[in-house]
Amino acid sequence: MYKKRILEKTLHDYLDTFKAVALVGPKFCGKTTLAEQFSKSGIYLNPLNLSDFKTMLQLNRNEFLSTPYPKLIDEWQLIPEVWDVIRHEVDHLNGRGLFILTGSSAANFDETAHSGAGRIGRLTLRTMSLFESGISSGDISLSGLFEGERVPYQKCNVTVSDYATWIIKGGWPESVHDTEQQSMRRMQSYLDALIKEDINKITSKRYNENRMRKILESLARYTASETSNKRIIEDLVSIDTSTSENTLADYLDVLNKLYIVDDLKSWNPNLRSKTVIRSTPARFFVDPSIGAGVLKMTSQKLLKDFETFGLFFESLVIRDLRVYAESIDGEVFRYKDRYGLEIDAIIQRHDGNWGAIEVKMGSHLFDEAAGKLIRFSQKIDHEKMGKPSFLAIVSATDHAYQRADGVMVIPIGMLKD
Repeated sequence: MYKKRILEKTLHDYLDTFKAVALVGPKFCGKTTLAEQFSKSGIYLNPLNLSDFKTMLQLNRNEFLSTPYPKLIDEWQLIPEVWDVIRHEVDHLNGRGLFILTGSSAANFDETAHSGAGRIGRLTLRTMSLFESGISSGDISLSGLFEGERVPYQKCNVTVSDYATWIIKGGWPESVHDTEQQSMRRMQSYLDALIKEDINKITSKRYNENRMRKILESLARYTASETSNKRIIEDLVSIDTSTSENTLADYLDVLNKLYIVDDLKSWNPNLRSKTVIRSTPARFFVDPSIGAGVLKMTSQKLLKDFETFGLFFESLVIRDLRVYAESIDGEVFRYKDRYGLEIDAIIQRHDGNWGAIEVKMGSHLFDEAAGKLIRFSQKIDHEKMGKPSFLAIVSATDHAYQRADGVMVIPIGMLKD
């Protein structure tokens, strides 16, 4: 059964704006199913029918591009020339929202002759947030926080054990009704396909399975941290002493083009004083279940190792914040300066409004987190950047409320877009 996605509204707006929309994201995140909610006809490319559709495209292009619109072309990157064909076709057609192109790899964007700028809008579908999965109550709205709403004292019914389970299960539409064990089997199959097949479909190069698996393991151990490439190379020494930084960069680029890794960039605001801001991105997978699957974690293992649990909980929160922020014209960043002040998430909307968030599982860390948020806000040049719309601690605790210092405490199991 179809699960309503937050990106629906944005996709609708894009179809009203552009002549075609490219909907991208990791495999099995629900791109095709979402596109089918809007399309009126479709072509579904796969390795078994590629020859037939290539022939149709060459000899009977009108049939390939025929109405009714919007027309879905699923996994368009299997025939890379489709991009330029569509770009050319829409130049000669009236109307908007004529085609939806879905794809699980960004590699073929490099091969297209034209970017499609102004004609083809690009949208990224992420895995489902807790709200989309039906876990978060959605009692607190991120857009509401930007509009000045404050958080009343209320109880959250999502438990720490629930968060552990949903880190393992992830936000994959097919896994929503799975048991944890079934979700783990799906993820192992997903990882095997990624390592044995998908990485070698990106370029003409061949990638070493053992090296890629070791890189994934290293990324999983350092999730939510600013680990350098040099540190990852040190992890590879046990299996390979010949990996260079260029080689590692190549492997990471493949994972990026498959929408597997999703590092968090640094925020560079105007500050009151001259402070050097660190620019190293923080390491994240597009979904916490990928890292958990690589390390063969279970919810019970997480509940016995709260240091690891905390890192994966942060990964869960960042995934959800990205889904919610992007739906309200926002982007999520991270902040760290040379003095060691680090803020887990900064959400800045396109209108310039911004808010700052610290991710803390337990209440014993709230005073420290609130102090950091307040000190951070005081560093910002409010005349140029404006005051923060909110300062908040996103937690795994069971109550939402506003502290006396103005910092809000929000369980992630109560948040929505």
